[in-house]
Amino acid sequence: MANAYTQWVPEHFIGGHPALDLANAVFNRRAPEPDNELLKSARDIANWFKASGLAGAREAEAVARIPGEPFVERVHAVREASARVFGSIAADKQPPPEALGFLFRSAAGGLADGAVGLDGTRPDLSLARWWDPDAVTAVLAMLSVEGFFTLPRERLRACPRCDWLFLDTSRGGKRRWCSMRTCGNREKVSRHREHA
Repeated sequence: MANAYTQWVPEHFIGGHPALDLANAVFNRRAPEPDNELLKSARDIANWFKASGLAGAREAEAVARIPGEPFVERVHAVREASARVFGSIAADKQPPPEALGFLFRSAAGGLADGAVGLDGTRPDLSLARWWDPDAVTAVLAMLSVEGFFTLPRERLRACPRCDWLFLDTSRGGKRRWCSMRTCGNREKVSRHREHA
């Protein structure tokens, strides 16, 4: 059987910022199932970069060729630290200092060794560096650090059904679900069954 890779669709990118979309790269954060992981391999990570618009085909192919499980584990570590930081903010709590510190250190490593540059406040990586696991994980950490300082905290939400994070850009600031097509509809069906 051939390797099955995550098929990224627009519904995976509902966060409103790449750091939130990265934090959401699991099936369900609130009630994780045994196969909850969406970033299982370097190929999944590469495809995520491409689907998110952060990388083109050549850059994504370079990421897909990064060998070894340590790279995937490092991406998971950045993702989980991001989820903890932004999940705390969405819950109107202080972000855990260890998670925030980890993101700062990961981002600083890429800047300090010159692997990652800046384009305004966003990380910028030359094509030649997309094969470098340190540079790629630094980019992800930098996106989270950038989001920490720039995202409007009063608009950061966590879906009450799956805990995916998103920016509420609705006019009245009343958006509740990550997506009405998924969690919103599931909640309606669940309520209907309770009352039937």
